[in-house]
Amino acid sequence: MKDSESINCLDCKRSAKCFKKLIPSELEFINQNKTQILYRKGENICKQGAFASYVLYISDGLVRLYLESPSNKNINLKILKTSEFIGLSSIYGDNIYNYSTVALENSTICLIEKDSFRKLLTDNGHFASEIIKWYCENEKQLFNKIQSLNNKQMHGRLADTLIYLCNKSLQEEKAFSHLSRKDIAEFAGLSTESTVRLLTELKNENIIDITGKDIKILNLQLLKEISRRG
Repeated sequence: MKDSESINCLDCKRSAKCFKKLIPSELEFINQNKTQILYRKGENICKQGAFASYVLYISDGLVRLYLESPSNKNINLKILKTSEFIGLSSIYGDNIYNYSTVALENSTICLIEKDSFRKLLTDNGHFASEIIKWYCENEKQLFNKIQSLNNKQMHGRLADTLIYLCNKSLQEEKAFSHLSRKDIAEFAGLSTESTVRLLTELKNENIIDITGKDIKILNLQLLKEISRRG
């Protein structure tokens, strides 16, 4: 982790849709109340249970979000990309981070003071509306994740994981190049051994193709059927 050359919010080319709803004076307000940090690949960005002083905005990078458990069996929830947020729930809820995050590649993160972020939500309804839209989409994905982990058997959970990790946006990020088989297992709530075995089965059935770390879906319809059957 180190300070990076801070980009003025008024000049940022990677700003999320919500920031385009701010007028120049509000962008300058954010600029004055943020710190920009470069996290190296593999560095922890926030820790589950730690005091949440900031809302984190991924200016550029790729981040894995996960839940820690006392048994050291983590549950990977999702991969966050450029223009997404970390820690929004701490603005009005618990004053802690409810999960941990780690940089999958060198990532530039803007740490925005919570009071400043809260002020913009109060003062600018269009900005607040975009934040709510993002939060609702994120919440829907997490509900689907919980349903998969609770209600499906191993094949269904792995199918859901592969469908998620092979979606267009994560393919563009070459997500598999940043993930180990253990990481994939922790997305599906499986052991690493079971995950490797099931991946081999899917490859032998020509449902997926595996080249090194990369995985490609060859028969999406059949994989969706495996997911549906659970």
